Amino acid sequence: MPAKTIIRAGLVIFDDAGKVLLVRHADGKRKWGLPGGRQREGEAAWETAIRECQEEIQVVMHPADFTLSGIYYLSGRNAYVFDFKVTEWEGTPVPDGKEIAEVGFFLVDKLPAPISKFTAQRIQDAARNQGEVLLRKQQVKSELNTANRAVYRLSETDM
Repeated sequence: MPAKTIIRAGLVIFDDAGKVLLVRHADGKRKWGLPGGRQREGEAAWETAIRECQEEIQVVMHPADFTLSGIYYLSGRNAYVFDFKVTEWEGTPVPDGKEIAEVGFFLVDKLPAPISKFTAQRIQDAARNQGEVLLRKQQVKSELNTANRAVYRLSETDM
């Protein structure tokens, strides 16, 4: 039986100054990332993005304000990530205090650490987006580190 396909949706939110909104996760890694998450049964990708944004940073988004900026396929995980570029929202972004510890706006060329290469690539793709949709296939290779935990290495192919 083939592995179930995972759908995730993310929002690449830019303010009027062109800074990107990032969230710092409250889990052990505490990496900076984009708001978003895994699709629930029956949701469209944009509905997932809206729900996750309300849950994580307490802002309201409207799909009419979205531009689909990228579709990414993570082959090693059988997962698709749909990213939406947004410049309009309602409310002030604040962390939920459970999943998200911090929220901040950052210059695209001065992203905070730690941040994954994949997240940085998605931000760059959205920043350059002028209405086109970028398709990328990410080759995810799993290796075991010394603690026998999976380590994923990304390489990309533009479609």
